[in-house]
Amino acid sequence: MRSGITAVALLAGALLVSACASTAQTHPTYAEEMAQLNAECQARGGMLTPIQGATGPRAANDYACEIRGGASSRLRGGN
Repeated sequence: MRSGITAVALLAGALLVSACASTAQTHPTYAEEMAQLNAECQARGGMLTPIQGATGPRAANDYACEIRGGASSRLRGGN
């Protein structure tokens, strides 16, 4: 009985360690994400603006790409 409990405990420990080891993903820092968002927004002719009341760990949740100006040619019938 004791060896069965020990085996189950060892197996559970091995599964826990392997689960933790397989989730080691690198995520961009807030500043890196902010720089990427800003570059993508500027490429679309926009400007990042803060979302009122939004404060979180991700820049994508805190800022919106605001595009000002006339409608795109797609909306004007392509002329």
